[in-house]
Amino acid sequence: MGLLELPEGVRNLKELFETSRRRGVKVESQLERTMADESELFTTIGFKVVKVGRGRVELRFPFSRAVSRRGDMVHGGVVMHSLDNACGFAVMTVNPGVDQFTMELKVNFLKPLRKGPFRAIGKVVRAGSNVVVVEGEVRDADGSLCAKSLGSWYIIRDRP
Repeated sequence: MGLLELPEGVRNLKELFETSRRRGVKVESQLERTMADESELFTTIGFKVVKVGRGRVELRFPFSRAVSRRGDMVHGGVVMHSLDNACGFAVMTVNPGVDQFTMELKVNFLKPLRKGPFRAIGKVVRAGSNVVVVEGEVRDADGSLCAKSLGSWYIIRDRP
């Protein structure tokens, strides 16, 4: 995915959140709309942005044939994608730059995801000047922990 397309007059991700709040638009709605416009995969998986707070984001997605694999469970790539999104969005809430990218993301798969809807949660652990460390988790409809992640995101200060 390329650099996130921002609405006209918005220079960076921090401004996207500030502008949405100032205009009375729910940040969750704005982020979901922006991602749905940019990523067909985001829409195919069925992500909904449930909550955006400083350093924390929660997404939900349903169980569907589009996300499943043999054995009637969510495909591991979809689990990783959900964590990359939830954690990356959490970084957006503290990002003083213009964009970011995932440097590394480690995922422990703890339990098959079979019972949706699922919650993917990203929480900032530490925000440095150039790198942000984030932990994530995916839980099923019963609240069982199914996957746990730790990753780092690099902050892009200026557009090329």
